[in-house]
Amino acid sequence: MGVRRVDFDQVVRLGWLSPVGSVDIDYKRHGGVTTIPLYDAEDIALLEVVRPSVDWRAVRTVAAGRRSPLAGLRPVAPGSDRVFLAGAARIARVGRATVVNWRRRHGDFPDPVAGTDVHPQFDRHAVVAWLLAHDKIEIPTGPTVASLVLAGPNGATHRFRLDDPHLTLADDPAGEDVLSGWSTDTDADTVAELAAGEFGASLRRLNAPGTNPLAVLGEVRVIDRFRSGAGGLRLTLAWPAGLRGAALAGSVGVERHAVAYVGPGEACVCKRHDCGGVVPVNWCAEHGDAASPVMEWHPGGGMRCTFLAGQRVAPTGG
Repeated sequence: MGVRRVDFDQVVRLGWLSPVGSVDIDYKRHGGVTTIPLYDAEDIALLEVVRPSVDWRAVRTVAAGRRSPLAGLRPVAPGSDRVFLAGAARIARVGRATVVNWRRRHGDFPDPVAGTDVHPQFDRHAVVAWLLAHDKIEIPTGPTVASLVLAGPNGATHRFRLDDPHLTLADDPAGEDVLSGWSTDTDADTVAELAAGEFGASLRRLNAPGTNPLAVLGEVRVIDRFRSGAGGLRLTLAWPAGLRGAALAGSVGVERHAVAYVGPGEACVCKRHDCGGVVPVNWCAEHGDAASPVMEWHPGGGMRCTFLAGQRVAPTGG
C-alpha cells in the first residue's frame, strides 16, 4: 500500500485492522521475548477499497516527520464499523440503486445491524466479504489509478491521472456519468481550463478500474473541487451518459456510428455494425459527402448502440 510504519500504527489505532494471530520472537540481546501481532495481508491490501473517503494519496506522500492524515480521524468502536447503502456503493464503485438491486436479488446479502427500514446500516466487514465473494470488488495489487486524455476546444490533447478514482456510470442515456479522484492542483487547473468552453471538453480515452476503456464525444465538465483537511484535492468530472462510448483500440477517441433513416442498399461500401449503423466514407455512393443523407448519430459502444443492436437480434423459439 505504500504507507510507512507510523501510518500502519494509525490504521491499527483506528480499529480498521484486527490481528489474526501473533508470534513470539526471542531477541536475546534486546530484552528477551517480544510478541508481534500478525495481520491478514488481504485486509491490508483492501484498506484503500474499504475506506474510499480517506485521501490515500496524501497518506502515501506525507513527508517524513509530518503528522499523518490518519492521525486526526476518530477510532471506530468495536462492533460499530457500519455503512449505509450509499457507503456500500462507494466501496463497490457503483450507484446506490445497484446495491439496492443486489440486496433485493440476493438472499445472502448481509442483514442490517442498525438504522431504520428506510436507512439501514450494515456491518462494513460483512459487506466487504459479500462483495468479494460475488466478484463485485477485487483485491488491489497496488494504488488504484485512472488515466484520462482530454481534448479542449482547440483539439490539443492532455493526459491526466486521478488517484483512488470513483466512477459511476448512469443506466439511462438522459443521466450523467460522474468521475472523481485525487489530483494535483496543476492538473486540476488545466482540466478546468479545458472544460471551461461552451461545449466542455472531449474525453478521448479513460482507463479506469472496473470498466473497459471509454471515450466521451463532449460536454465533459468539472462539477466539484474538494480540498480535504490533509490538503489533498479531489476533482469531480461529469458528462452526459448518452455521449459515452467505447474508446477505439490502439487510439484515442470514440467511433461515431450513423444510422440512416433509409437502410443501406447495394451501393453502400461503408462498414456496417451490429447496431445497424455505418461509418460513412467519402467514396460511398449512398453515404458519402455528396449524398449527405439524414442520419441518427451515436457513439459506438454506447448505450444507444447497445440498444439498437439488441433490437436487431432475431427472436428465437417456435
